[in-house]
Amino acid sequence: MPLDAHLVVTDSGLGGLSICAALERRLRLEGLGRTRITYVNAWPFEGRGYNDLPDLAARAAVFDRALDRMAAWSPGRILIACNTLSIIYPHTAFSRAAAVQVDGILDAGVGLFADSLTAEPSAGLIVLGTITTIESGVHAGALVERGIDPHRIRAVHCHGLAGAIERDPDSVAVADLIAACAARVRAADPGGVPLYAGLCCTHYGYVSDRLCAALGAAVGRPVQALDPNARMVTDLALEPLAPREPGQPTGLPPDLPPRLDAQARTPGQPSSAGGAVFVEVVSKVTLEPTACQAIARLVAPVSPATAHALLSYAHVPDLF
Repeated sequence: MPLDAHLVVTDSGLGGLSICAALERRLRLEGLGRTRITYVNAWPFEGRGYNDLPDLAARAAVFDRALDRMAAWSPGRILIACNTLSIIYPHTAFSRAAAVQVDGILDAGVGLFADSLTAEPSAGLIVLGTITTIESGVHAGALVERGIDPHRIRAVHCHGLAGAIERDPDSVAVADLIAACAARVRAADPGGVPLYAGLCCTHYGYVSDRLCAALGAAVGRPVQALDPNARMVTDLALEPLAPREPGQPTGLPPDLPPRLDAQARTPGQPSSAGGAVFVEVVSKVTLEPTACQAIARLVAPVSPATAHALLSYAHVPDLF
């Protein structure tokens, strides 16, 4: 039976799997035909990520190669479920002549933050993210363009937190990095009640309760998380999925292991309306079993299929 749509979701790590899981669940429950979701872990090198590369041009060149590989599979859409990669994307050659529709999480975050600050005129916002995200200033700039007072906005990096969450969300390292982030937030506090924490890294949603508790203790008032992950899934659901063009291949990309079509449907995966959503996870770098198990536990309540795909991921060292 042919596929009705193929979506590629990508992140520089496993944070975007929370978006993949929510997307799989929504598509499955709405029964929108047979859809394949390919999650691409675009972490570029063993032991070295995009924030470790020397400059924006170097980051864009690497992400360009990853995008070219994803586009070669002729998906209906590529979703960049990563703030860092969404900021890098406009600097890629791919973005200037993209043959595939590409949606990034940046717009979802800016929309969520603007709506929240407009609805609560007394609130302040702390933007939390990686060094690339924070140094870009794109969230604050876009909010000011929408009429938000810049004095209500501050940005703080939480360098290393995403990687620590991915290795083990319950580790001492994560607790220490959250504490360090809270100290920087205390120093940068823009004021306002409530204080919103804009989670501009897809990994941060996995520890949002602990993060907000630490931030609240640091600033002495309530802190409420604003997570663009859910907003991205909601916004995408408002648009029709791009259908597969006639004549496009219906199975797996030919250069990936034939894992998906032979895979048994995981419990809870069948659509309530006769459709089916198939999920696969592909990574250029080796994923630590403990990391896979930890993230799988977090996404399994939302999407058993996504958890199963992570635990049986395809390691493709020459992916890009």
